[in-house]
Amino acid sequence: MALVTQFHVCIKNRFLLFFIMLKKWDEICNRAWFPRVFPFAVFMAFVICESIFTSDVYLIYIVKSIVVGIILLHYRDKYPEINRSFSLKDAGLAIALGIIVFILWINMAWDFAIIGSPRNNNPYTLLSQEYFYIAIFFRIYGSAMVVPVMEELFWRSFVIRWIDNHNFTSVPIGTFSITSFITTVLLFGSEHSLWLAGIMAGLLYNLLLYYRKSIFLCIIAHSVTNFILAVYVLYSGRWLFW
Repeated sequence: MALVTQFHVCIKNRFLLFFIMLKKWDEICNRAWFPRVFPFAVFMAFVICESIFTSDVYLIYIVKSIVVGIILLHYRDKYPEINRSFSLKDAGLAIALGIIVFILWINMAWDFAIIGSPRNNNPYTLLSQEYFYIAIFFRIYGSAMVVPVMEELFWRSFVIRWIDNHNFTSVPIGTFSITSFITTVLLFGSEHSLWLAGIMAGLLYNLLLYYRKSIFLCIIAHSVTNFILAVYVLYSGRWLFW
């Protein structure tokens, strides 16, 4: 009888712990930083998987693009800073900036400016014919559609404001401070294997943010850069950029 009682107490405690953890997770999910940090964290977890399972990098990228895309779609109502109203002049500026970042990116792949050994992610050797086109589609979709939204929300909506004030939503989009400017530029660069090109990209995207006070324009610029880069990589075969 004592054994049965202990078993019931054990089960009750486990259920209690489960509900406490569930409540805590719900509280975390409702915090303002979570929808901006969680997609980035999931993305980086997949990046780690890609570094371990190098031969499956394109297949992992398919899953990564879908999962992170679904997360962003799920939290879409949590991103009021993505204001889609802009002028043709603003759009032209963002597109031009995206092209400039692309040109800088492909011309700054010096040995000293690359972290570690560049990976030769050649899809012709890593993919079978049956997966080739769908993998290339998701590589372009992920880099041009998912990554710009995910990174701009993390770096230029969350981090750049959080550095100035942990209650980051109280800081207007595009508020300048030298500390947040330098910190985000350097951290954005360190996130990429081409760290110097990453720093230049972070610098220019930040300047666009300060000038137009628009996360959406930064997303457009970032998307243009990544899309043109994808087309360039497929055309030139310089797989180190992938």
